[in-house]
Amino acid sequence: MRDAGASQWSNWSGCVKAQPGQQLFPRDLDELRAAIQGARGGVRVRGAGHSFTPLNATDGTMICLDEMAIPMVQVLAPDDGELRARLPAGASLNALSAALQAQGLAFRNLGDIDVQSLAGATATATHGTGREFPCLSGELRACSIMTADGDIRSVDAVSSPDELAAAQVSLGTLGIVLSADVHVREAFKLHRRAQVRPYREVLEQAPSLWRQHRNFEFFVIPGSDYALTLTHDETDETDAPDIAENLGDDHAGLQKLLWLRNTLAWAPSVRRWILNRVLRSERPAQQVGTSWKLLASDRRMRFHEMEYHLPEAVGLTALDEIRSMLDREQPRLFFPIECRMTAADTAWLSPFQGGARISIAVHVHHNDDYQWFFDQLEPIFLRYGGRPHWGKLHSLGRSQLRELYPNFARFEELRRSLDPDGRLLNPHLAKLFGEAAGA
Repeated sequence: MRDAGASQWSNWSGCVKAQPGQQLFPRDLDELRAAIQGARGGVRVRGAGHSFTPLNATDGTMICLDEMAIPMVQVLAPDDGELRARLPAGASLNALSAALQAQGLAFRNLGDIDVQSLAGATATATHGTGREFPCLSGELRACSIMTADGDIRSVDAVSSPDELAAAQVSLGTLGIVLSADVHVREAFKLHRRAQVRPYREVLEQAPSLWRQHRNFEFFVIPGSDYALTLTHDETDETDAPDIAENLGDDHAGLQKLLWLRNTLAWAPSVRRWILNRVLRSERPAQQVGTSWKLLASDRRMRFHEMEYHLPEAVGLTALDEIRSMLDREQPRLFFPIECRMTAADTAWLSPFQGGARISIAVHVHHNDDYQWFFDQLEPIFLRYGGRPHWGKLHSLGRSQLRELYPNFARFEELRRSLDPDGRLLNPHLAKLFGEAAGA
């Protein structure tokens, strides 16, 4: 087993840094068990580093699964007839999508970034958009977990429904997820349409657009009166590349918005006039292709992000208030504000437990200050009953989370029974669960 020593680790955006005492790269289950049992201090597993909260930061032992021997995708045929696949949890979503495609299968839905590991994405309730689709955690039907003492537990909806409800969104605190049985479907193609439309028109029509399209989301362009709508619908059409340069390249569009922000920082009203004029002239874009290649985007410009999930009845009202606040208080913001919808599920710590939610995400450039997220943005989210994305910036602690999640106390009890010494906790997680970290 390779030990990279005490080298510094950073998440993707650079807002979380850690200096673990050791970084271990086990190659099989025996080495993984040895890594956990012989760990110095607390134990955390690192994935792709796409969480903006310090879920994986530790000054103890950091484990990376990149060198583990990964088993092949196994197609399952359960008695209930639902199509499932047993997937290695340490593999990335894009690698798993390609492996599923090779067998004529696909994830039913994905978020707009797919470089995360399956374990990391489900542990934080990562989601896409579509009122008929749950977050990725809601697709888990069973999983295999190595606990803090090195034992392996198999949990499923029949033999251990409570443990499965906890494991679906676990923040990595129940153990290291080795494999997961996931609800999948036959491979399919999508017709993607992107169009710039007046913001007020999009806000008014958003509920009907979520009903009309398989996937619908929109991006409010700060400092303008417009939003970009994005829809995906299933199709049997021949693959067709994107035909509109500006709407087809997320990175190029962000570069232009950043340039305009920096060039006209002295005159927000001039920037708004120019931006409105440019956006009004944008041509719609269309593309047809493989589902997982269109649902995910190539995010090359680094950012910091806060995202909250709000009850469906108030989500768009909250968005309108947030947009007004940002126009007044944050004129330098240029990253589009993302608005999506996700169906309900039953996982104990899922933000979507108990009902569908509208998700609102605000991003800033990785070089920009984001303290105002907590001072100006988060209070609005909380006033509307929002639940934070576990992997994105928030300031909530145990008392607030217990009020937001009906099963939070049950999760705490199960977590404590599996890891009584808190070996899988770090200071951030200890704050969430009111425990000592890394004992």
